Amino acid sequence: MAYSVYLTGVYNDRLSTANWRPLFNDVLGRRELSRGLRHAPEGGATFPKMKTLHRTKGLVQELHVTSNGPMVTLWSEAGIRHTVLDSVSPHTPGLEYARNMLAVLAFCPRPQSCLILGLGGGSIPRMLMAACPHLQVDAVEIDPAVVRLAAEYFSIGSLPRLAIHLDDAAAFLHRCTTRYSLIIIDTYIGERFPDQCTTREFIVDARKCLIDNGVLALNWLSDDLQIRDQLLDCLESLIGPVWQLPCLDSGNMLYFATEAAHTRSTIISAAGAVGAELPFENSLKRLSQRLRKDTRGD
Repeated sequence: MAYSVYLTGVYNDRLSTANWRPLFNDVLGRRELSRGLRHAPEGGATFPKMKTLHRTKGLVQELHVTSNGPMVTLWSEAGIRHTVLDSVSPHTPGLEYARNMLAVLAFCPRPQSCLILGLGGGSIPRMLMAACPHLQVDAVEIDPAVVRLAAEYFSIGSLPRLAIHLDDAAAFLHRCTTRYSLIIIDTYIGERFPDQCTTREFIVDARKCLIDNGVLALNWLSDDLQIRDQLLDCLESLIGPVWQLPCLDSGNMLYFATEAAHTRSTIISAAGAVGAELPFENSLKRLSQRLRKDTRGD
């Protein structure tokens, strides 16, 4: 495998790529359920009629991997899709919010480093690394089952500049001494966004890990307007102006915060230039045209 896996914080060791799988199995307590299961989980959500490749117990929820032709999907037990990989176009995520995260390049066209909190099947790092040939990515994921499934079914082993840290996102940020061009927060557990990732302390730690004029991007899927507004207030006061990008086919909203001075015209211009250079079909310029500055405080 080309990527690296580290056990930090709650795991306290470094793993070589040759011996991480046995430890994952040990952490999971060999709680895997049968492969090839073709029916919906008993008492749970009814999944579409797809071939079930794998079902396993993660740290806090049951995880499913299904296939339908070239499409491979990672589900949580509530029927929530976390990653969709199309083997025909692997650099284009199958989920709208993940595709739309490409808009981060409109704010930072040539990032050198990226921290992703929440790995899933790895579709966002795959897309960004294809877009930016020199980008180094650190991904933090607390659940070893997720990492194992990402390796077995979503081919993250083909991503040579990816380092995976098995750790809690907040704990990792608090200890972190590296500064990144981009920080992407996508820490959902099913439909739940962890409370600790909405606190001022969490954003303070994230800010210290951003370079000057770096960008923090956040995937938001919650109807709790009070928590959302508190979070956005923290982003604006601690980092800078917040821009929002609504997803058209889902309830996700993406937020981008940076201290750099941007106008809508400069964002669209940068997106057009970057999008024209990307080695895969993309909608970056169209995405940039839908970006709007958050105006709650105006």
